[in-house]
Amino acid sequence: MEQGPPAGGWVAPGSVAEQDAPSPVPPGAVVGGGRPRSRAVTVTPGGVPQVAFRPMTLADILDGGFTVLKARPRRILTLTAAFVVPVQVLAAYLARNYIDDGYGADSVIFGADPALAGEGASGGEIWGFLLQALIPSIALVCVAAAIAHLVSGWSVGHDASGREMVGVILRRWWPLLATFVVVHLAEGVGIFACYVGIVFVMALFCVVAPVIGAESASAGAALGRSVALTRERYWPVLLTIVLMGIVATALDTTLSSLPQAVAVVVGGEASWLLIALGGIVAQMVTTPFVAAATVLLYFDLRVRNEGMDLELAARRALDRAG
Repeated sequence: MEQGPPAGGWVAPGSVAEQDAPSPVPPGAVVGGGRPRSRAVTVTPGGVPQVAFRPMTLADILDGGFTVLKARPRRILTLTAAFVVPVQVLAAYLARNYIDDGYGADSVIFGADPALAGEGASGGEIWGFLLQALIPSIALVCVAAAIAHLVSGWSVGHDASGREMVGVILRRWWPLLATFVVVHLAEGVGIFACYVGIVFVMALFCVVAPVIGAESASAGAALGRSVALTRERYWPVLLTIVLMGIVATALDTTLSSLPQAVAVVVGGEASWLLIALGGIVAQMVTTPFVAAATVLLYFDLRVRNEGMDLELAARRALDRAG
């Protein structure tokens, strides 16, 4: 007759009792006394998504960017499409002659500098390249502000509708536009520092749009607030936005290359439609991803610098007591 493990808990190595002995570590537990680490954003069917307001890792922020998009895809993608679709169609239409004449094979797939393309392109085609370079940046700012309002509402159990998200952009268009101009002028000045200044400015002002969307800040207050939040963790913020850019660039190239390459090879008067399709598909993914990840970076900075997680916990405790 087989015997179970002795009362003291020791069994002979390799024995049947050892094989039947329960594991000392419960499933899902973390060795060392810690707790299982939850995801940055948790989506429950039919409920308001929950954001884990705690110090986030780089993986939390990047993964959370996609999770926010998957949590409310219809609202976020519809808002993004309002910016992306008309701009990509118009830009591809204006640049159609440049593509059909054979000048733009490399520039269409890998991007083009309008200044370098000026010798072979007409005025309308240069405007097309400028639209492709400028408007997506404005779209990113507006979508980031709307997502910041959405995620901020989740912290108090409010799930903003698509109309409410659009209203946030319409009510705060002036601070969004003013800060967009100021930041890009500062980045332009950074060009004279061998492009190093651009990266410096990007890190300091990367959360301006989330500040406007979540806190209804004015243009000047949003710029100052972004600097105050990011300067304490400048290098981690810089690493985060660089990796966000790498991921977005890889996605953009992967999603847009095939239809754009087909357009260049096939040619014809309708090839510009394939160019537009490639740009639309790529930016419909990369724009909300970068916007949502930037919003999570903003909340991570508030948790680390201001104890936002403790403030929310105290508020919930007061609400329960009341």
